[in-house]
Amino acid sequence: MVKLKSWRFFNIVIPLLFWVIVFSLPYFSGPDNFPKEFREQHLKSMLVSNSLLIIIFYVHSYLIYPIREKKNGILFYITLLLACMAIYLCTKDLFRPDFPKNPMFTKGQRQFGPPLLNIMSIFPFLFVIVASFCHQLYLDKVRREKLIKERENIHLKTELDFLSSQISPHFMFNILNTMVSMARKKSEELESSLINLSQLMRYMLYDTNGKPINLADEIEYLKSYVNLQLIRFKDDVNVNIQLTGNFENLLIEPMLLIPFIENAFKHGIGNIQNPTINISIQVDDKEPSLKLMVINNVALIETKPEKSSGIGLNNVKRRLELLYKGRHLLHTQQKDNTFIAILQITL
Repeated sequence: MVKLKSWRFFNIVIPLLFWVIVFSLPYFSGPDNFPKEFREQHLKSMLVSNSLLIIIFYVHSYLIYPIREKKNGILFYITLLLACMAIYLCTKDLFRPDFPKNPMFTKGQRQFGPPLLNIMSIFPFLFVIVASFCHQLYLDKVRREKLIKERENIHLKTELDFLSSQISPHFMFNILNTMVSMARKKSEELESSLINLSQLMRYMLYDTNGKPINLADEIEYLKSYVNLQLIRFKDDVNVNIQLTGNFENLLIEPMLLIPFIENAFKHGIGNIQNPTINISIQVDDKEPSLKLMVINNVALIETKPEKSSGIGLNNVKRRLELLYKGRHLLHTQQKDNTFIAILQITL
């Protein structure tokens, strides 16, 4: 929006103000002590001259200026400029009081010199050409920046799509490991877990279409995932979830919080006595902002991890850089056998 306003300002407002000032000058300048007929002709002459200048400005901007980029364009560009200057010098004085000879001047009175020999006549032309050239240089700069921005957006969208496409397979690897573990134990809750899994998959496939979603829906998704893991581990892990604030009417990018929960279950269980996972999510709907804190135990000598793609936290870090640049703070720390992840986002 700022760039669009800037473009309109320099492409429309400034030229318009410039030409209003130029066309107003003849009414506030001129030989007031000269006869009325002389002043009228002087006004006509100035209006003709200024009209030629505005035509030259836009002819140069949109017809002559682009020729520079073509083959042998510089020579052709200079030739056209000289032709425009000749046309301007020949036509701007058609209504000049002393051209053709004006009967108001009595015999013996000295008239103005020949128009074409008046070197000062060239300066308005040169000024308009320089102004037009600088104006187009600025617009070229704006167009280049816009093109670069569009290419960056395309690149970022492509990268985001790739990162998002990784989330579902990564999630499925972890969930399928859960299903395999339950199947090996011949758990009676395998059927209910599969139903829960189908609901999670429906959420991933149909509700997370790349657009921001309701934060309340994302929280429900996280709770379903935790419940699924609790079915697998039962009493082997203690999970505490604390939710603070109103999660309605707030939007967040989908699948952004789940990697932290996955990471806690992946590294916070196994070869650990009385493993505990604490999950705290707070929102401030006035700012609005979100704070996620996940604290889990880790083994001092970690056992061989389950096979997975290993992209969870790296993926979410990159997505945060792309989606919430300058609006997020991520802090991770491991101290002894405790791992802490804190994420703060301005929504």
